[in-house]
Amino acid sequence: MAAEQPENIQNRRAEDEKKREQQFLDGVKDKELGIYCDLFSAKSQIEGQDGGIVTALLLKGMREGLFDIAIVVRRKDGYNADVVAAETAEEVLAAKGTIYYRVAVTKKLRELLAQGKNRIAVVCTPCEVAAIRKIQQTIGKDIEITVIGLFCFGAFNPQKLKGEIKARLGVDLDKATKVQIKQGKFIMLIEGRAVSCKINDFEGATEMVCGFCSDFVSRLADVSVGSATNKAGYSTVIVRSKKGTRLVSGLDAERDVADSQGITKIAQFKRKHAKKR
Repeated sequence: MAAEQPENIQNRRAEDEKKREQQFLDGVKDKELGIYCDLFSAKSQIEGQDGGIVTALLLKGMREGLFDIAIVVRRKDGYNADVVAAETAEEVLAAKGTIYYRVAVTKKLRELLAQGKNRIAVVCTPCEVAAIRKIQQTIGKDIEITVIGLFCFGAFNPQKLKGEIKARLGVDLDKATKVQIKQGKFIMLIEGRAVSCKINDFEGATEMVCGFCSDFVSRLADVSVGSATNKAGYSTVIVRSKKGTRLVSGLDAERDVADSQGITKIAQFKRKHAKKR
């Protein structure tokens, strides 16, 4: 049996994405940023990663009854993390921060659906957003899933990353109290001091599958959040659906103009890189 041609696969994926856009999203379509109805930069009062916007959205959604439970990634001891189902504000706050490696959230979503949960928020990367939308197409309309997608250029393999950092910088990533990717650098706060290295130096530690992903801005999410080009302490927020509009409306956060051109350039670069692969 002949293998399916790459162009056929791409055409089928494009058609699948179009159907999901029509089903879940609302707004005007941009070639690189996807469908959206609002785009801005924001900073909340929560002390978290880049203005704590994701945490602020989760707390607001729970407080207003938009969802009852949120699937988040919570850091464990060292540079490790678990997928958890947060049902209280305290549990949401315990998951603040970003960990830059791939953690599958769809398994936890299926578990919650099997338990009869029907008002769920999920925070995840673009690949997981696409998988969640596919799940949504197979479940009943009485189940409400709110998807908060994160900007992602690629995820690291944690063990490879730890090894690379140890070899290049002589430090233990497990001892980092905070990690951040900003302006092409991987920045760690270790024992009170900032240590950094260029992201390109860690290319060998990225997950291989990430090289084939063309989505930087979580194009199928209800709300996408990231900090790629903003001033310190701010995140870009891209609102993509009526559900996302409800979640963002009245958010207690300082707003500013987003660097849409800068984000577009990164999104374009990732798409072209994936196409070459």
